[in-house]
Amino acid sequence: MTGKEDLSYRKITENIAGKLDLLEAYLFYCLALCSDCYTMVSNVKQEALTEFYGIKKEEQIRQWLHKFENLNLIQIDKHPIKGKYGSFDRCKYTLNTEHYVLISKKLYSEPISRQLKGFLVLLKCKCLNATNTCQYTQSELAKELNISPSSISRYLKQAEDCGYIKRNDKGIHLKDRKIFIITSESTFAFVKNVYSNILTDEDIAERKIHNYNE
Repeated sequence: MTGKEDLSYRKITENIAGKLDLLEAYLFYCLALCSDCYTMVSNVKQEALTEFYGIKKEEQIRQWLHKFENLNLIQIDKHPIKGKYGSFDRCKYTLNTEHYVLISKKLYSEPISRQLKGFLVLLKCKCLNATNTCQYTQSELAKELNISPSSISRYLKQAEDCGYIKRNDKGIHLKDRKIFIITSESTFAFVKNVYSNILTDEDIAERKIHNYNE
């Protein structure tokens, strides 16, 4: 489709939870931001991705990208390019979007650590479908994310102190719906089955249609 503006959010597959640590999860989010908002395909150069991520170690980014590929979180295709100084391979990254959640670009600019951003991305992946609520206990969340209980406790406290979450007897709740977008699972199903060629993810995310089951 043509004539569309870049969406303010990206699809993040829930499959990263339990497979990636906090810094890796944040890199996956950054790669998603550097991808086409509709196809989730990226032609970003590793040098540019390294700078966008915020470190100087391009080799570290390269290692993480290959880990993503080995975990079937991305597909890497190489295409030969002829440049001014000879030929080289340009990588194309296709992100897995199976069972995805929607997270906006706003998280990238938040004044918090990369680790905390990665933790919030993973926490969103473990929320109940179509909600911003995670009902795992801390020990259960540690097992689900494959992160130490002490790290879970530390980053939950940081997230709470910074105002990103609140906790009560009903679970852990992500507070900012402009970052962690809530979508209606039943609406998604309806759109896919009935109006898949008419309505876009943007329509759904901006609540332009109503869920009549609510």
